[in-house]
Amino acid sequence: MQHRALQDMQQRFAAALLEFGQVGSSLPMFSGDTARAEDRLALYRGNLNAIWNQSLSNAFPVIRQLVGEIFFEQIAREYGHLHPSQEGDLNHFGSAFADYLAHSGDVAAYPYFADVARLEWLAHRAYYAQDAAVLGLAGLTEIAVHGLGQLRLLLHPACYLHQSAWATAAIWLAHQPESGLSYPEQSQAASYAVVSRPQWQVQVTAVGKAAYLALQALMTGSLLGEALELALQEDAQFDIAQELSRWFAAGMFSGAIAVAPGSPG
Repeated sequence: MQHRALQDMQQRFAAALLEFGQVGSSLPMFSGDTARAEDRLALYRGNLNAIWNQSLSNAFPVIRQLVGEIFFEQIAREYGHLHPSQEGDLNHFGSAFADYLAHSGDVAAYPYFADVARLEWLAHRAYYAQDAAVLGLAGLTEIAVHGLGQLRLLLHPACYLHQSAWATAAIWLAHQPESGLSYPEQSQAASYAVVSRPQWQVQVTAVGKAAYLALQALMTGSLLGEALELALQEDAQFDIAQELSRWFAAGMFSGAIAVAPGSPG
């Protein structure tokens, strides 16, 4: 019975924070002056809005730049009402933000915002992903006992693939400090990118479709030779040496397994 009463109080308090119209029903819970209780609730509500705004600003700085500070505060408040945090770690608070933007009428004129947010969320996840050793290109020699094509590369825990019908990678890169890159002339253009974290610095690497298909195959367990064959089928001019150098420089892999020819792997 006491547990139920406590739960009811907590729900009424939460409702008063989220909805100003619910303040009146929560006031009987507080002793003392009613006006003072209302002031304290307003203070809590302001702090809650500030926390929502700061948490989302940390995870989605590019979206914040695109929409402006005032409008971002508005959508952060609306998002917080629709998707209140379900856990103590606020680093997970923005997990539904991209879907929120995709269905928000307030940004319907900018359909690429949702995919930019999806890319930003991958960058956010990469920053907080677990640590692991980074495999360098030079380290493959000892592992590749059956040849490079028979290697199964293991993607680093902080490595993610991103694909969009919008120029999300170019937009993200254009908003990075000192990038020197301009905003893309066309926002509607196929985009393929890899998010990684070499030396604890998150970076987004734009890649072509052929490279993306190869990396996607590696992510699902294909051998390096099989993945590169997919890339060559997509683009006969695919430069294997150049791409491998880029992949390993970006710290995309944490290890490799040599698979003997004919082995089920």
